[in-house]
Amino acid sequence: MYTPLHLKYRPQVLSEVIGQEQIVCTLSNAITLQKIAPAYLFTGAKGTGKTSTARVLAKSLNCKSTQEPTIPCGECNSCKSIAASCSLDVTELDAASHSGVDNMREIVSNLQLKPIESSRKILIVDECHALSSQSWQALLKTVEQPPEHVVFVFCTTELDKVPKTIISRCQQFDFRRVTLDEVTNHLTSVAQKENISITPAAITAIAKAAKGHLRDSLKLLDQLTLLEEITPSWVWQLSGAIPEHELLTVAENIAKGEIAGNLSILQDWIECGKHPINIHASLVDFLKGLLVCKINPNNRHLTQLEEDTWQELKDISQLWSISQIHSASKLLMTRQNLMKDEAANLWLEATFIELAPTNTSYQPWKDWKTAQDAINWAKEQLPHLSQSQLEEHWTKLTPINGKKAPAWVEAIQKLQQSQLKQA
Repeated sequence: MYTPLHLKYRPQVLSEVIGQEQIVCTLSNAITLQKIAPAYLFTGAKGTGKTSTARVLAKSLNCKSTQEPTIPCGECNSCKSIAASCSLDVTELDAASHSGVDNMREIVSNLQLKPIESSRKILIVDECHALSSQSWQALLKTVEQPPEHVVFVFCTTELDKVPKTIISRCQQFDFRRVTLDEVTNHLTSVAQKENISITPAAITAIAKAAKGHLRDSLKLLDQLTLLEEITPSWVWQLSGAIPEHELLTVAENIAKGEIAGNLSILQDWIECGKHPINIHASLVDFLKGLLVCKINPNNRHLTQLEEDTWQELKDISQLWSISQIHSASKLLMTRQNLMKDEAANLWLEATFIELAPTNTSYQPWKDWKTAQDAINWAKEQLPHLSQSQLEEHWTKLTPINGKKAPAWVEAIQKLQQSQLKQA
């Protein structure tokens, strides 16, 4: 029987957990020193290894290779039954579908009994924030004063919904999102082991589309293996993510006021099945990259953009001012909740229209009241120049028809073009 990659490569020992070094080190030391807490709380985004770590911890505590907590052997009945989710002493509860108080009371009553075949009884509650308040109340006393043979492991993606009375009685571990490099390295290793023919560019595209979710990246890789050739284009299509080169075009069109071009791109995205939420999130993230590029073109490491994308973005950023980027980001954030609306596609079209400047011949000096306003505007356009350098340019400026403002805009545009040629 075929085993999906995200299950086949699920961590079986703590050392196999990706991207959570501090948590792995702490739990490993707890097992070695036999300092096991009665309750643990694993928090963090989906696909970061919370439930997998809970299972590994359960196997470490109940492995029959020794009488004490140890690195699970993976061969004894206890390790195999926990891996198969059929252990008599390890209960895995999906709180999203078993949140009732009667069910919880039955589990609490069962925890009072001695383990059947292992040294400890372990309750793993996945998505524990979904438990009802009555279920938490039924559980609270046992968490507060657990029998010596009981260990609780609560996993959640929404810590704010977990009662503080429970949090205060648990050792809390915060799972971070796995970095792009860590996901890429893991996918490369899996592809080599499975003899999957895939290019580094496609692996990077998978890692970006998964956004730090290791499980999602393995599921996407598994899906892509059904194709004859795995390319970044297929990754973008199957994942529902937006390609960077298309976001570059959208950013350039917005700056130039080309509304029709962007509406055509949006229509293509919708027809290809791109979800409005993904489109919205991609635009917000790309504007962040645009702002970083505008402020400091040498800080690509603050984004996940490819080098060739970054070089093109440097040119496009010259068409934007910092205030325009802020305004576009603000507009997108005000529309965030509407992306779940039935008319989300219509709201996206309206947003694309509003993002483009209503007047491409906009004269920035209309907002200037002093010479310092003009210099501040120039600083947004050319952040690499110092205040004193800009003041010097302003002093040497020759007015056009007796007015400095239009001449200043023309001078700044020439400096921008000069900068692009040097780059």
